[in-house]
Amino acid sequence: MKPKHKVAFLFVLISCSATAQTKWKENFSYRGYVKDLRLISIDAKGHTLQQNFIHNRFNFRYQLKSNLKFGLELRNRFFYGEFLKYVPNYGDQLEYDPGVIDMTWSWINNREFVAHTTIDRMWLNWSNDKWDIRIGRQRINWGQNIVWNPNDLFNVLNFANFDYEERPPADALKIEHYLKKGGSLNFGYKFAKKWEETVFVTMYRFNKKLYDVQILAGKYHRDAAVGLGWAGSIKNAGFKGEATYFEPIMDSSDRAFITSVSVDFLMKKGPYVVISTLYNTLGTSDLNKLLQLTPTAGGTLDVKHLMPNKYSLFVQAGGSVTPLLSLNLAVIGAIDIKGVFMMPTIAYNLKTNLDLNIIGQSFLGDSDKWRFLSNGIFVRLKQSF
Repeated sequence: MKPKHKVAFLFVLISCSATAQTKWKENFSYRGYVKDLRLISIDAKGHTLQQNFIHNRFNFRYQLKSNLKFGLELRNRFFYGEFLKYVPNYGDQLEYDPGVIDMTWSWINNREFVAHTTIDRMWLNWSNDKWDIRIGRQRINWGQNIVWNPNDLFNVLNFANFDYEERPPADALKIEHYLKKGGSLNFGYKFAKKWEETVFVTMYRFNKKLYDVQILAGKYHRDAAVGLGWAGSIKNAGFKGEATYFEPIMDSSDRAFITSVSVDFLMKKGPYVVISTLYNTLGTSDLNKLLQLTPTAGGTLDVKHLMPNKYSLFVQAGGSVTPLLSLNLAVIGAIDIKGVFMMPTIAYNLKTNLDLNIIGQSFLGDSDKWRFLSNGIFVRLKQSF
């Protein structure tokens, strides 16, 4: 039996077992959404491509015992449009699953239509007043900063990949032990098929003078890693930051230091503003690599390459115009390679649980002269349930 069939069988078995319980309705819950996202992409030469996909997500929870819970989340995506014809092996690229067990597959895969399913959460969670232990496919969020997270060694977020609100997962074991005064000891282990791909990190969190501080150390793939993060405030402004140093312990790895600091504040009678910086010793001078951020290019990053260049600046401003309408503009400047990424967003609440978003994404740079490298317009309709 193939891994994906084993996973499907396991899910059916668990669902049937849950149904047999006399109080299954009290223990079982679910939520999700359906989204329709249309993209019009314009490249540097003015050529346009269109793509549409329907995105359906289910989040299931089952309370096995008072302190033991099972979670399973999956998303189904249906792609069609010109992208499938002009991007080679589009459906095959979606089949990549970085986890230990392959829980991702395209069950219809051709140049006209791709139907794709992935299980990106499946875990058991046990907890009491001192411990929280979770094993399985999950999100381990150790980042403190708003945009770039050098401390997030398990599953990095790409800010430009706006349509994946749940964020990427990891097949991992996470243990948290609660200490007095709001502190905690944390341990995370990311499973992998090869030793050099594993990640295991210990982190100590504590509060000092109204700042939440974290210190971490462990192994990240082929490196030893040590990091520091904090979150607090300076007067009325939030002040957050993270830094991680990577020292190679195996061949084929590079020494790196990545740090990011951000300030966020709410202006009087004005928008909410975020300003953040990123420094990465591994940055390159290739302007075209900025396009790796776009969701149509896969949108995947790792913690040692949160941006392709060394020096980056992020500025975001947004707020509500009316109770139903909000506007937002985010700009990333890749300073040393003279590249800019812009993402304006219009969000409108049509009615309860039904939202309309119009998002633009533009990449421009100055290799010879300032020019647009790529443009995209996304129109998304989302119905939550």
